[in-house]
Amino acid sequence: MKKICILDYGLGNIKSLYNSIRKIGYKPYFFSEDQKKSYDLIFIPGVGSYSVGSKLIKKSYKNFLKKAFDNNIHIFGICLGMQLLLTEGEENGLNKGLDFIGGKALKVTKKKIKLPIIGWNNVNFKKLSEYPFLSKYQNEKFYFIHSYSAYLKKKENELSNSVYNNITYTSAVINKNCMGTQFHPEKSGEVGLEFLKDWIKRN
Repeated sequence: MKKICILDYGLGNIKSLYNSIRKIGYKPYFFSEDQKKSYDLIFIPGVGSYSVGSKLIKKSYKNFLKKAFDNNIHIFGICLGMQLLLTEGEENGLNKGLDFIGGKALKVTKKKIKLPIIGWNNVNFKKLSEYPFLSKYQNEKFYFIHSYSAYLKKKENELSNSVYNNITYTSAVINKNCMGTQFHPEKSGEVGLEFLKDWIKRN
């Protein structure tokens, strides 16, 4: 059985993610419970402000995550957790992220549209030859709630995009053993559970 960690750093949707992972047959652990344990997979959930998340991550978890990234342990960031994988974010001032994926978390658009984006939206996955398990989720709808998204240094790090009010934005990112989704698989019903299950199985 794979050892799965949910990073409990204070801004995560940890209960729904925990319950979702239990529902698909795994028993996750919270990092805050046992910081010396070794893991195969690490989830970074997140709801809230990039500036607060950045401070909390850097305070207690940056070394743990950097070591995991360098040792090829698979990391999955969700929503704010995905944004924290980037170099920096501009919510409430400029704040440093983990820099596992080059880019910034910026407001989805400067145009006058209603934010946050809330609800179900289609996801257009890329790199299907490299990650064939994603083919079954092409153009499926997942649940989103956010005002910021990833603006990447390298287009090759974009794993998917989505469209909102005719604006296309990055909805998933990837780099080596590190992946993030702007959408919430744990809030996306059966398709989200299946997505989590497939990601865990392949890693």
